[in-house]
Amino acid sequence: MELARTVLRLFHPLLIPIYNILLFYVIGFINPYHTLIGLAYTFLFSLLIPLLSLHWLHAKGAISSVDIPKQEDRVIPYLICATSLTICSIALAYNNMYPIVYATLYAGAISLIVCSLINFWWKISIHTTAIGCWLGCVLHLYVIWPFGYFTGGSSLVLSLVVMIAGLVGSARIATERHSLLQIYAGFLLGFMVGFCMLFLCV
Repeated sequence: MELARTVLRLFHPLLIPIYNILLFYVIGFINPYHTLIGLAYTFLFSLLIPLLSLHWLHAKGAISSVDIPKQEDRVIPYLICATSLTICSIALAYNNMYPIVYATLYAGAISLIVCSLINFWWKISIHTTAIGCWLGCVLHLYVIWPFGYFTGGSSLVLSLVVMIAGLVGSARIATERHSLLQIYAGFLLGFMVGFCMLFLCV
């Protein structure tokens, strides 16, 4: 159980955009300057602002816990995170970031908006939505863009993200915070949004 919690902390939805920027840098898709810009904005908008918002909402009594385990607590934090990711995407675009990079953040924002709407009726898993969205974006880049060129023709990066997705899904099952259907639905939702949104944004 502790191992499952560690996996979920390491691959928390708020950290996925940061890992995404690092991935683009590691494969040589973006230069060090754009990497620093990307990390600075994603740290601020995808991690710091959402975390501070969660603590502020908790302090005001708007949510019962910063972990937002209750279904009724999730809509406002989701919408705050979606807005923050959208602002981050716009900021990166103004700093001449490659469209592919900030398009992945738009995909994350759309996933959060859809999850917030679904959450009125059903507690869908945001962890598997986030990792599914990331995998969908990466697969899109392999299928549609010559991403293999940047990785030496290797599918190692794609395999790594698939493995992480499997770990997150398994960890979410182990913690019993969602039903299997909620976990699978979250993954499929994120995957479809991540794969399809890049067609519109790039």
